[in-house]
Amino acid sequence: MVAIEKGGGGGSHGIPEGQLLGTLALVGLIYFTAAGGAYGSESVINSVGPLPVIIGHAIFPFCWSLPIGLATVELATAYPTDGGVAVWAALAFNEFWGFMGGYFSLVEGVVNLAVFPTVTLDYILVLFDAELDPVSSWFGKAAISCLVVLLNMQGVNFVGRSSYLLSILINIPLIILCILAVIRVKDYSPWMDSRQNDYDTNWTFFLGILVFNLSGYDNVGSVAGQVKKPGVTMPKAMIIAIIVGSVSFLVPLMFGAVIDPDYDDWRAGHFAVVGKMVGGNWLFYTLVVAAAMSRLTHFMAELCTNAFFLQGMADERMVPPIFGWKHPEKRAPWVSIIANFAVVLSMVTLSLPEIFEFSNAFTIAGVLLGLTTCIRLRITHPDVPRPYAIPVGTWGLVTFFMPCYVLSIYVLFCLSTFTVSICIGVVGSGVLGYYALNEAKIAGWSGMQGTVEEVELFGQKGYSENAAARSNRRSDV
Repeated sequence: MVAIEKGGGGGSHGIPEGQLLGTLALVGLIYFTAAGGAYGSESVINSVGPLPVIIGHAIFPFCWSLPIGLATVELATAYPTDGGVAVWAALAFNEFWGFMGGYFSLVEGVVNLAVFPTVTLDYILVLFDAELDPVSSWFGKAAISCLVVLLNMQGVNFVGRSSYLLSILINIPLIILCILAVIRVKDYSPWMDSRQNDYDTNWTFFLGILVFNLSGYDNVGSVAGQVKKPGVTMPKAMIIAIIVGSVSFLVPLMFGAVIDPDYDDWRAGHFAVVGKMVGGNWLFYTLVVAAAMSRLTHFMAELCTNAFFLQGMADERMVPPIFGWKHPEKRAPWVSIIANFAVVLSMVTLSLPEIFEFSNAFTIAGVLLGLTTCIRLRITHPDVPRPYAIPVGTWGLVTFFMPCYVLSIYVLFCLSTFTVSICIGVVGSGVLGYYALNEAKIAGWSGMQGTVEEVELFGQKGYSENAAARSNRRSDV
């Protein structure tokens, strides 16, 4: 049974306020779990041409990112606890759907995480004009993953503040690129070009890229219990992150397309080539370094939210409580971080196209469940205080979410037969996992007994927000 039966977003965490995520740190975390900069998105120009890209990135945030982001804010401020949709769906429906919501988020998260060591290493190799054999490449990816794990072990506040700082630094080279384009380019007619009549136009890939680039705003729900004054901080940070994330895709792609209108050349990493055209070698290498840092920080932020999904599920005893163990000083869920790290190492050899389509499938599954959960809780828990609520009634909420539902169903219909078959198998394993863990709990298996507060590792018990909050309440009496 879900422990958080009452909402209200009061933010009584039992955590010192200085260790909670403020607005800027939360903006950085949301930015890198969703957008993370335009680096790696260049192939979208190749697929359909500049005009559809401009229109898509100008409109899509309003009918996709904004509804998902605001639904997450409403849920996170009403129920500010770690675990996100795993906790909310369990409250709205039952524990089975809570488990599956968390499972969908975890699967999508680890699939995305498997991308980042590969692309980060690719950018590093470009810097040194080097190549690696498969074994050396795996060790390079493992070293990058170890670095990100160590950074996450410093705690969510460290991750948030670092993400905010790096969100500024990685976009400076792209801003310079755009300024140089304004100064040196006189012909903006490529903005009106479309490849709609070309034989190799790929509209399905284009839509998939839009979903991939402009999703992820719901991931921040997993750290709702780590936010300072969530009723104020969450809405402000989400709106800022959506605006900055959308603009940071749209503007560089617009100006990059007029610098190099040969769309066949546009592949991942092409911003550095375009930068060399207008700024020379120094801008080329600066953009490569910024791209590597962007992917590394995206990796760090996504690992953070994924670990908190698993930790939140442990808090509610959907998974063994050991996954909820937090370092008593850093308050980072070390066991969940290491568990994600182990899965990533097993997946880094997968090809990027396989990862991309598979990730979108589980992104869609999480979005559908999250939006439906928001509507359901409006009906079943209408009296729960909502510090932020989307300013429409229940039917208005359904209408507001309708573009997301339609786009989600379309993307699912466009999945390849191979991806669908793999997804069915993965969902089936999730269902089996739920019933296996539930039976283990009923049977008294020691691994599912007790609470997170009782787990002891390294000779000490982990940090627990619930225990700290109870202690604070006792000291106030």
